[in-house]
Amino acid sequence: MTKKSDYNRLTVEGDMQTKWICGCFETVDGFFKFCPEHNEAMKHTIESQIDKLDMTRVIEEKA
Repeated sequence: MTKKSDYNRLTVEGDMQTKWICGCFETVDGFFKFCPEHNEAMKHTIESQIDKLDMTRVIEEKA
């Protein structure tokens, strides 16, 4: 018997909660997909916020 996962993310193209006229959208489970026009800017914005909030966690692989 396999253990049932507590969380299963919907597909990227799944149920959209919000869609903007540029093509960016958010799914009902909080996944964001950005259009080609905004993708690079949003990538930099998210990375700078992660650094600012010190949210980086190092995961060490077990040998």
